[in-house]
Amino acid sequence: MSDAAWEFRANTWDVKLLYDGECPLCAREIGMLRRLDGGRGRLDLEDIAAPAFDPARYGATLHDLMARIHGVLPDGTLVEGVEVF
Repeated sequence: MSDAAWEFRANTWDVKLLYDGECPLCAREIGMLRRLDGGRGRLDLEDIAAPAFDPARYGATLHDLMARIHGVLPDGTLVEGVEVF
């Protein structure tokens, strides 16, 4: 099993939300979603604007990820748009 596949398998979250941490509207929405998760750990968050972020890890380009909301399911499947929510 690859390292990436093991990482997804080992996680307990239901969805990882990929978001633009430099976007004020996104930051507000992420804050609301964190509060709704209430510390249960069902939601994981990854800032795609962070310098260390590697979009290739998800088989996508940064441009594609910035264009629409994306999420990652525990098995590594990338979903986009309304399906993320």
